Parts: sequence; C-alpha cells; structure tokens
Amino acid sequence: MYQEDIYRLSPNEWEWFAQDILFHLGFIVHVGPSEGADDGLDMIVERNNVKYLVSCKHNHKSKKSVGVRDEQDIRDRVEQHKCKGFIAFYSVGATTALKKKIASLENAGIDVIEIYLDNVLDIIPTMVGFVLQKYFQRPQEIHHQVVCGGDYKPLKCMGEGCDKDIISKEQIPYSLVGFYIDNKNSIHFIYGCKICLADYCTSPYWAEIGQIRYIEEMLNWRSVVDKVTSQNEPAPDFYKHWALLQEAILQIQIPQGWGRWI
Repeated sequence: MYQEDIYRLSPNEWEWFAQDILFHLGFIVHVGPSEGADDGLDMIVERNNVKYLVSCKHNHKSKKSVGVRDEQDIRDRVEQHKCKGFIAFYSVGATTALKKKIASLENAGIDVIEIYLDNVLDIIPTMVGFVLQKYFQRPQEIHHQVVCGGDYKPLKCMGEGCDKDIISKEQIPYSLVGFYIDNKNSIHFIYGCKICLADYCTSPYWAEIGQIRYIEEMLNWRSVVDKVTSQNEPAPDFYKHWALLQEAILQIQIPQGWGRWI
C-alpha cells in the first residue's frame, strides 16, 4: 500500500520521515535533517546511551540498491561525529558488497542497525495516523484494504437483482447501511447501494459505508443498533446480516488515529 507513496517522497522528505520512524522506535534525536551540505551525516540519534550516525539514502527514481560507492568512509564519519553506532536507513536495499562493509563495522566495535524498505513497510502500520498523514494520502483518498488476495470477502448489495460489492473501492461512496421495518413491526438490518435501498430504509437511522469505516463511527453505529433493537423486534436474519457487515468492515477499516469522519 505504501511502497509507491514512499517513492513519491523527495530525498529531504525521506530524511524527515526517517526521523519520525526512529523517534517512534524509541530513539532520541540530537541532530535532525537539514538542508544543504551535511558533512557526512543526515542525523545523530541516541538509544540506550549509544549515539548513532544515521545515513539516509532514497533512490526513489532508480530504485537501485545502495552500493559501496554511495557509502564511503563510514567508520571515519562515525568517529568524526563522536558516535558509537551507525544506522543505514534506505528506501531500497543494499548491495552484497555494502552489506559486507557494514558488517565489518561491528568487528571494529561499532553498533550497526540496518533499516531497509521491507523493514519500513513493517513499521508503518504500528505508527499513529497523524504522523503518517504528513507523508501519505489522506485515508478518504485511499482504500485501506487490510486483507488481500484470496482472503478478501466481498459484501454484496442486498438490493434485488444487484450483485455489486459495496466495500469495493469504487462502491464505497455509493453504499450505505440501514434498517427496514416490516408490517409486523420487525426490524431488518440491510446494506447495499444507495439507489437500491432508497425505498427500503424506512427507519430514520442509517449510515454511509465510508462513514463506519472509521473506528469511532463504528462504535457509534453499534449504539444505534442497540437502540433500534430495544425498540423493535429483530427479524430472524437481523444479527446474521449485522455480523456479516462487521466482518466486511474490518477488511477496509481506516487505521485508528487517521482522523474522524466528516
């Protein structure tokens, strides 16, 4: 999900992003990113009383692995800035030759931490949304499909003759959930395309799929479900459809902290 967005970051944005990730991982930032000549360092951070020189490499255009020519005199730079460790923070990988060079630093008593693209992609989901929003698209503009491939379960519109997946990226803006009260005063839980359910949502309570993707809004919706079921007799299939909706929404849930629905 984030790989292409990472490659859209400028080299300077990549350095600021590295600072936020390292802070998230528990590092104290002593010297942050700066514009212009950096005298061989991008940052100096500290954790567990060890100061690290951070080298940020962002081959966002070529996407080639960082090589030995890109990282010269690492040991000299570490000693020059009075550090005891070195962090390679790359948006790509490192060549075999560079990895051997980095590994040799440990033999010289330098603590080494390597953070490559795969590591960054694993770290991102653990970060809070208001930090990620500085670098990536707003959640309203991306799909946030949590599962992928064969694990994905579509949620089909309940409208007669309609078979559209209402949690697909294309249909989310045009879909809703609501209630239908029959002539026996039993209440049914329904979901589908807005146009398909226009004549069925006889209850004043309804919500858009794009709305209840937010955790806070889903919690509010659960309160609505409790309220309507206390006022009306739930139809036999009410809780079945309610459970199917909750299972489906978990697949496209917007991460906590990305904001509230407006």
